[in-house]
Amino acid sequence: MNFLDQAKKLADTLEDKVQATVSHVVNSVDEVTNGVKVTATSVATSGMVIANALQDLPRTAEELAREMPRIASRLKYRAGVRIGDSPRSDADIMKLFEKIPGTSKLEARETKIRQFLADKHGSHVIPRSRGGKNTADNILWEVGTNNLSRGAKVLTSGERVYIRIYNAIDSIVKNSTTIAKLGVVATGTAVLTQAVVVSISYSLDLYRQEITVEEYKNLVTQEVIRTGISTPIFFLIFVAVLALFPELTLLLSAPAVVAGFNALFGVSIALPIVQSIIRHVQGGGFGQEVAKDYEDLISSTREIFETSANQVASGESFTSD
Repeated sequence: MNFLDQAKKLADTLEDKVQATVSHVVNSVDEVTNGVKVTATSVATSGMVIANALQDLPRTAEELAREMPRIASRLKYRAGVRIGDSPRSDADIMKLFEKIPGTSKLEARETKIRQFLADKHGSHVIPRSRGGKNTADNILWEVGTNNLSRGAKVLTSGERVYIRIYNAIDSIVKNSTTIAKLGVVATGTAVLTQAVVVSISYSLDLYRQEITVEEYKNLVTQEVIRTGISTPIFFLIFVAVLALFPELTLLLSAPAVVAGFNALFGVSIALPIVQSIIRHVQGGGFGQEVAKDYEDLISSTREIFETSANQVASGESFTSD
């Protein structure tokens, strides 16, 4: 049985296998997260590391030709294009680029992308002999030997799913070093950051003697363990999404998304510290006068909001002195 026959056999039962795998992953994540406090730091750090590793990707055909000329040339003149055919349009070039798994685009390095493409053909979903076109919508990246073995047959939906999964696994394996390095950064940053945040947050409670030194140590240790478990889960989810759904790569690399993850990371650090300081103020940790001023401020603010809400509810107009 050749590889293509094996692929078809796998494709016949792929849907059930994928569904079973997804269910298993979901159950595993549920089991872990049920006993884990999933912190904003874990999510934000994983997303930020991935987004930052994608932020330098070319976003237009012109940028691709300038930054990754050999890939741009292949997408325009080859990958299913034969002698005498017209070169692909800029839009089709970028669509084909988007079909390369995101895990091969981490750190936006041309050599890594070329490594993924080294044994791939631009396979026609509908063969040229049956009227198939060279447009990106009719092209998939497929192992060359499989493409040649299939001949002039139309790609079935099962085969297309198989190719997507094969490419995802192939891309992850070929970029395992880069993924591992980013995973260490994500996990290390999250654990270190969370340890610092928790330490600062509970230090004021320790100072007020509301918790013992032993409780303080346990709280910090527990949070580090929780973060150490949850961060790899989210990092691997991001990696799987990038590998299986290349279409989302440019979305995750968008400047707004990168900025959003960085902002979320900042909030996840700042919020617990701010909450801790507020608790400290309320507890008189900065003196009774500061605590009283804080309570007066909160009361005044609450009164303003309540008054405004009542005016809106009664239809009264706002007036200023």
